[in-house]
Amino acid sequence: MADQRFRLLLIEDNPGDAFLVRTLLEETGEPFDIEHCSDLASAMTLLNGDGPGARFDVVLLDLTLPDSSGVETISRVRSCKNVAPVVVLTGHKDEELAFDALQHGAEDYLTKEFPDGRTIRRSIRYAIERSRAERALKESEERYRKLVELAPELISILSGEEITYINQQGLTILGAEDTTELVGRSFMEMVHPSSRDTLLEYIERYKNGYSGRADFVIMCTRPDGEIVELEVSAIAFTHEDAPAMLMLAEDVTEKHKVERQLVQTSKLATLGEMAASVAHEMNQPLNVIRMAADTCALQYDLEAVKPAFQRERLSLISGQTERMSEIIKHLQIYSRPDDDDFAPFDPMKAVERAVDMIEHDCRLSGIGIDVVAPSQKCLVNGRQVQLEQVLVNILTNARDAINENGDDADGIGGLIRVSAMIDEDQKFLKLAVNDNGGGVPEPAIDLLFHPFFTTKDVGKGTGLGLSVSYGIVEAMGGKIDVRNEGDGACFEVTLPVARIGEDVDDHTDLAVEEGGHVQHDSISRAVRETIRVLVVDDEIDAMEIIAAYLEAQGYSVSAASNGEDALASAGVMAPNILITDIRMPYMDGNTLVKALRDRNPAMPVIVMTGHPGDAERPVEDDDGADAPVMVMPKPLDLKELLAVLDELADVYSQ
Repeated sequence: MADQRFRLLLIEDNPGDAFLVRTLLEETGEPFDIEHCSDLASAMTLLNGDGPGARFDVVLLDLTLPDSSGVETISRVRSCKNVAPVVVLTGHKDEELAFDALQHGAEDYLTKEFPDGRTIRRSIRYAIERSRAERALKESEERYRKLVELAPELISILSGEEITYINQQGLTILGAEDTTELVGRSFMEMVHPSSRDTLLEYIERYKNGYSGRADFVIMCTRPDGEIVELEVSAIAFTHEDAPAMLMLAEDVTEKHKVERQLVQTSKLATLGEMAASVAHEMNQPLNVIRMAADTCALQYDLEAVKPAFQRERLSLISGQTERMSEIIKHLQIYSRPDDDDFAPFDPMKAVERAVDMIEHDCRLSGIGIDVVAPSQKCLVNGRQVQLEQVLVNILTNARDAINENGDDADGIGGLIRVSAMIDEDQKFLKLAVNDNGGGVPEPAIDLLFHPFFTTKDVGKGTGLGLSVSYGIVEAMGGKIDVRNEGDGACFEVTLPVARIGEDVDDHTDLAVEEGGHVQHDSISRAVRETIRVLVVDDEIDAMEIIAAYLEAQGYSVSAASNGEDALASAGVMAPNILITDIRMPYMDGNTLVKALRDRNPAMPVIVMTGHPGDAERPVEDDDGADAPVMVMPKPLDLKELLAVLDELADVYSQ
C-alpha cells in the first residue's frame, strides 16, 4: 500500500474542519486524493455516479449535516451504488453513539479533537484493509455458496440428527420445495426404515468426535412415497462449536435402474443368440410326444389296442412334457428382472444351469464341456441367476472362439473346462473357464470388459455381455480376470465365500429353487362328493380335461371358459373351491377372485399360471388375505393338482 494513492471522500459541512483534516493528512505524507462535499445529497449523487470518479477507497463522514444527522446517515451512504468503508468524524464524545455507528456499518469512530493526522491516517488504513478483507471473504463465501447450491449432489450439514443446512439439489432429491420444510427437522424422518440403523451409526460416530471419512448407502422416502437410493460420503464438520457431520449424497436411483436394464438387455440378447438352440431343445421332447401319440392312435386304427403299450406311451408323453416344463421354467427364471436381494447360494448350481443352457449347442459343434467341482461345498452371496448370466456369457464366448478357430486345435477337438476351487485360506472361490479356442488377441485383453467392445464380427455380438458380467461380479464383491493360457483363453471369476462345509445344503436359495407341493394322503371319496369345485380356463381343452379328471376322482365340478361365465355359474350354485387361470379375456382371474370372495371371503383358490409374474403375486385381493391361495405352474401335473385340492378340501370340510 506504500506507493498507492487513495481516494478519500470527505463529507463535512464545516469548512474549517474540512481544511484541518486536509492539512493534517498532508502533514503525514500519505498520498491521499481528497474530494470534499458539504452535504449528504451531493455526496450521494457522487457515489451513485458512473466511472472512476464515483469510486473511493474510504469515506470520512460527519454525522451532523444540513440534510441528515445521526447514524442513519451511515446507512444512506452505504446504500449508494459505489460502496466504500465509512469512518465517522464527529464532535460528540458519546460511547453509545459510537457503538450505534459501528452497528450501522461504520469501520471506525473518531472525534474532532484532531491531536494529529497519524490517528486519522491509521484509522483510514485499517478501514481500507478491513473492508478489503471483508469483501474478499464475502466473495469467497459467495463462490463456495454458489458451488454448493449448483452442485448436482445433495449437500447437508447434520448436527446430530437435525438438518442445519441443505442445498437446492438436496431439496429436489428429497422432494421438498423450500429449505423451511427440512431445516430444523430430523433427517431420520426421511430415511427408509431399512436404512435408519446405518445412518444412526454414522451420526453417533461424528457426534462423538470421529474425524475420518465414511461412505455408505441409504434409502430415503419422498413425500410422494417414492424411494430414492443415496450413495453418501460424510466427513467431520463443526457447527456452532459442536461436532457435526457434512454429508454429500448422490441420487443413484436412476443409475441403478439403468444398470439393471442393461443387465436385463444383456440377458435377453444372450437368449436371442441361443434361440436356435432353445428351439432344438423344445423340438426334441415335442418330437417324442408326437410319435408316442401317433403310435397310440395307430393301435386304435388297427383295432389292436394294448393297454400296457398305451400306458407306457402315455407315461413317456407325461415325462417329455415335464422335460419341456423344466426348460421353460429355467428360461423364465433366467430372463426375468433381478429384483431380489442378495442371498447365499450354491455357485455350482449356477454352473450346472449355465452348462445346461449351452451344452446342446456345444455338442452340435463337437465341443465337449468338462466340469470340475471344488473339494468342498460352499455358498457365495449374491443372485444365482446373475452368476448364471456371467457364466453363460463366458461359455458362449468360449464356444464362439472354438468355432472360429476351426481346425487350428491340432485335431484335439473343441474343449471347454469349468473348474472351481477354494483358496487355501477358504476365503475365496475361483471359477475358471478354459477353452482351446486360440486365445484373446493381446491388444484386446485390456478392452474386453469395456461396454460395446467385441472381437466378434459385426452383427454377431452386442459387446454388452462381458461389461455387464464385470459389473455383476464386482457387485458381489468379487473380480473377473482374463488371460491367455495354453492354446486358449482363461476367464477366472473370484468370489468371496459366505459359507463352507457340508452344512451348506441347509441354506438353499429359495428365491431360485422352485419347490413342489407336499403330497398328502388322499381324502375319502365321500368327502370329495361334498365339495363343489369351479374350474375356469380360457383354454377349453385344458378346462375339459381338468374337470373330467376331478369328476372321475369324485368331486362335484362345474366349468367355465371365462370369468363372466364362471361368475354366472357361481350365482346358480356357489363353489366351495375355485381353480382358475389368471390371464383370460373378458374378465381376468383377479377380478373373478375378488367378485367371488365378496360372496365368500374364506373361499380357497388354486391359481394355474404359465407366467412367472403371476406366481409372484397371483391374486391382488387384500380382503381375502387370510384365505388360502395355492399357485401351480403350467403345464399341470394332475396328480399334484388332486393332492393340493384334497388338502384344501380336507380343511374346508372340517
